[in-house]
Amino acid sequence: MSRNKPLLTVAKIATDRERNAAREMSHSQTELDIHMARLNELNDYRQQYLQQFQAASKKGLGVVQLQEYQIFLGRLDEAIDQQQKLLEASRISHEERQQLWLSLRGKVKALDKVIHQRQQQQLADQRRREQNESDDQSCSLAHWRML
Repeated sequence: MSRNKPLLTVAKIATDRERNAAREMSHSQTELDIHMARLNELNDYRQQYLQQFQAASKKGLGVVQLQEYQIFLGRLDEAIDQQQKLLEASRISHEERQQLWLSLRGKVKALDKVIHQRQQQQLADQRRREQNESDDQSCSLAHWRML
């Protein structure tokens, strides 16, 4: 088992890194969800405001009211544009973190497989040694009995 100690240390470090990457990926998913919800809220609000504008314009609007509606819709459009940019940046960040996690997860799985194979080999080697010792003892005992 002492042959595996350095490998176990490397595996622990890799597992810690993988867990940290998973945690960061989870945080980035939460951030992505928040940005998506905010964008949906802004779009919903814009749609409601546009419906109010259309209803008010059917009744007749003055120049000042028309300008106020248009200015506010312009500001909403800017806010939506900014939120879309934040959402896209958040999506890219999340994808990068997800790829990092997948990469680290693959390394952890590979290390786990190597460790398991070494442990199985060590068990097989130990059984073989024990069998050889048993066979040697049986041979020695049979040899002494013949004398």
